[in-house]
Amino acid sequence: MQRALPLAVLSALAGLAQAQSQPAFDCTAFFEYGGKPEEVRKAFEQSPETLAWNWFVCLNHPLAQDSADRVWEGLKPTDQVFLPDGSKPLPYEEREPTPVAVVKAAQAMGMDTARTFHNLDSTQQVDGLILEMGGNVPAAQRGQPVRFQLLMGRDTFGYIVDKGVYNVDGQAALTANLAFPAAAWELKTSWIWIGNDQAFMKTLANDGYYIVQAYYLQNGSQYQVGYAALSGMHVINKLTDDWAWTTFENRNNSKYTVTNDIPPKPMTNSTGPTSAAQPVNASFQSQYPALAQYELIGVQHTAGGAPKLLANSQLESAFQSQSSCLACHDTAAYSAKKGYFNFALPQQDGIVYPTEPLPDSAFAGYNKLDFVWSLKRAQWKRQGGQQ
Repeated sequence: MQRALPLAVLSALAGLAQAQSQPAFDCTAFFEYGGKPEEVRKAFEQSPETLAWNWFVCLNHPLAQDSADRVWEGLKPTDQVFLPDGSKPLPYEEREPTPVAVVKAAQAMGMDTARTFHNLDSTQQVDGLILEMGGNVPAAQRGQPVRFQLLMGRDTFGYIVDKGVYNVDGQAALTANLAFPAAAWELKTSWIWIGNDQAFMKTLANDGYYIVQAYYLQNGSQYQVGYAALSGMHVINKLTDDWAWTTFENRNNSKYTVTNDIPPKPMTNSTGPTSAAQPVNASFQSQYPALAQYELIGVQHTAGGAPKLLANSQLESAFQSQSSCLACHDTAAYSAKKGYFNFALPQQDGIVYPTEPLPDSAFAGYNKLDFVWSLKRAQWKRQGGQQ
């Protein structure tokens, strides 16, 4: 017969569990580095991987007291920044309303319409390909693409609006390179589409996936509404001149996403976790059970530094052997005469990507966009659009 634990012991254990779930890192104003960017830079230099994990923990705090949404869900999604008509976006705190058809479908499905609905508006990776779902997914989901969403922080958004580069007209009018502030942040997320399959959702939840309410426009005409599971996340900011590039993904992704081989194979990451990330992963995963199935793949922050290659299996799946977050984004540039810089190097039919920064001479006639390739989502301003 088991003895019941005294109430005092249960209370102590509950308090210990609560303490373990709270970060030792101070998340106050962490998008502004707590107002002490120089101190944060020093901490970053000592262990980029530790600070990357602390950022990930802070991003996954509740957005507000009693909120089911997380801090990162309050960032501005790019579909609310780069509008179809090239007009000026709403202020940072404001959002375009969720489409009526999405709300009606969500209500019919019993979803929480007070929570955020994520517009997972992208499927195409840098190489023009998609990553397919496969393996242990329901038959109806096999072959469906992993979906993506990009988000940005207040200072990133503010700089884009101040410079007027939320449309291509503003980028074409540039006379100098962009230089984002140190507190600029961006996130790129990848998602396994669940739809309304409750059994599949439970399976993914048991594998530690964070699940959200989401939708996307299919074939430009009909909204698909349902749930999605977070499979990967790039977290970047301009703490350093070359930006800090960190990437996380769920350890179970190989169960649910596959390569484009025939027959398909489980999708894995060939670039990490790096040797520097592995012990930090073990430490944070044991400390934060709710995030324990996510792992840091690695960190890049200095041109020419290690690791040379860094990829997320969900975001750069088919070209991991040529993937460098820093080197690729260093090519972000626009020319009024030539358009966006083509970062596909002229080798092997134009599908080789830079793993080292290109020389300045490569950008003659271009204005550099300070590593921010999301600006390529901008549209030309249409007649009647707000300036």
